[in-house]
Amino acid sequence: MRISGSDQRYEVGDVIDRLMSVDVSGRGFIAKAYPLARQRAGAPLVQVAGDSLLKAIGDRKGAVVFIMTGATSLRPGLDPHIGETDGPAGAVALARTLALACGVAPILLTDPGQGGMLSRAARSLGLYSLSPDAVILQASQTTHAAAVAVLEVAASETQADLQAAQWMESYSPVAAIAIEKASPNEKGVFHNSSKLDTTPGKARAEKVFQRMREAGVLTVGIGDGGNEIGMGAIREELAVCFPDLTRCECPCGGGILASEPADCLITAAVSNWGGYALAAYLAQVKGMPYAAHSAERERRLLEGCADAGYMDLNGMCTPGADAMPSEVHQAFVKLLSVLTLYPALDLGRKGFLDDMIAR
Repeated sequence: MRISGSDQRYEVGDVIDRLMSVDVSGRGFIAKAYPLARQRAGAPLVQVAGDSLLKAIGDRKGAVVFIMTGATSLRPGLDPHIGETDGPAGAVALARTLALACGVAPILLTDPGQGGMLSRAARSLGLYSLSPDAVILQASQTTHAAAVAVLEVAASETQADLQAAQWMESYSPVAAIAIEKASPNEKGVFHNSSKLDTTPGKARAEKVFQRMREAGVLTVGIGDGGNEIGMGAIREELAVCFPDLTRCECPCGGGILASEPADCLITAAVSNWGGYALAAYLAQVKGMPYAAHSAERERRLLEGCADAGYMDLNGMCTPGADAMPSEVHQAFVKLLSVLTLYPALDLGRKGFLDDMIAR
């Protein structure tokens, strides 16, 4: 016997939410942040974001979705543009799912100097890096785009705003998703989790979000620490729960909490996990479980990110994220792969489940 509710989208969204909210690393953020985001959404976070994306995309082949990522580390001795593995991996995996399951033309936006790195990471999942027009052409005229476009967002507010206006006019995006993409605080200063000013060289990606919101285009933010685009939607509530985050270690005195909101917010224990979780929900709803991420692809992707020069929180270009090794992330994705076959119990009883889990 399987006990079931009346809404399978709610059921699968809820269990995916619970999985991505397990605080494996013991950071202590997600346990309080997730309930705040869930109360605002009124339903599972991946369900709200996923259904909103599907509605925005509709039946348009080649619809453009912007996916923004990239976190500059400013680690002493490294080039200032070197960023973390958390974010780019989630962006690439989600881009692949959106292309395969939804016919989307994914355009990735990142920081100055990271374009080549992100293109190399995408190649680890078999995705070419082409011009935006070529990706749109593929998505429109074939079964799916087998490529992404990668653009760099300027560190200048004025230039980034001009880019945002130009890209919106040229590509007519139906949505923008930010994964582990920093937002300035209310004083316009960017901070990392160590509460340090990381503004120099940082992409002003919030300008893209602001243009999108002004035009009524869907925005989705994915984060794990409170300083990312999208977290501005629950900034006041986070300040109450985490008063320490309202104080930083730089002269601005404004704290690290993001000022930039999003229509849909996904909080996860690791930002990559939020991207993988959203991809799993979309693949399940579309009836295309193999369009989701898999543990083997996660292994290749994290190795690809390390080879591209992205670093883990330990300061090394090793295949991990948020100071946890690749095997931990592969285990998470393996569980997600089962959920794309929801309800897996039915397949398991028939003896099909082992053969159907994406490898």
